[in-house]
Amino acid sequence: MQFSYNLVVLIHVLAAIIWLGGMFFIAIVMVPVLRMLEPPQIRIEVLSSTARRFRVVSWIAIIVILVTGVLNAINRGVTLQAISTGELFSTYFGKILALKLTLVFAMLVLSAIHDFILGPRLIELLSSSSPGSFQKLQKNRRYVSWLARINALFGILVVACAVMLS
Repeated sequence: MQFSYNLVVLIHVLAAIIWLGGMFFIAIVMVPVLRMLEPPQIRIEVLSSTARRFRVVSWIAIIVILVTGVLNAINRGVTLQAISTGELFSTYFGKILALKLTLVFAMLVLSAIHDFILGPRLIELLSSSSPGSFQKLQKNRRYVSWLARINALFGILVVACAVMLS
C-alpha cells in the first residue's frame, strides 16, 4: 500500500510540475522572447501554436492532478463522512487541505477563463487589423497578464499547502 501511495504522490507532483512549470515558463521565458520576434505575424503564429499545444498538455495534467489528489486524500484517511460532518476541517490537516482545494478550484476557474475565453480572444485580436482593435488588444493583454499573475500566485500557495500537508 505504501508503494502505491508513493507512486500516486509522485505522479501527482509530476503533473503539478507540468502544469505550473509550463505556466511559469510561458510567462517568464516565452512571452519576453516573443516580444523580440519580428515580424509580428511570427509572434502570433508561435504564441497561437504554443497556446493550443499547452492547453492540451495542461488540461491532461489537471485531470491527472485531480484523480491523484482524490487517491492521495483517500490514502491519507480522508472519508466522505469526515468531509460531510465537517470533522475533517477541525484538524490542522483538514484546514490546510481545504485551503489547498479552494486555491486549486480558483486556479481551475482562472485557467478555464484564460484557456477558453481570454487566450483565444487575444490571439484573435493580435491577428485582427480592424479599427479599434488596438484598444481592445491592450485591454485584453492586461486581463490575461493579471489573470496569469494571480494564477501563478495561487500556484505558489498550493505548493506551500502541499508542503505543509506532507
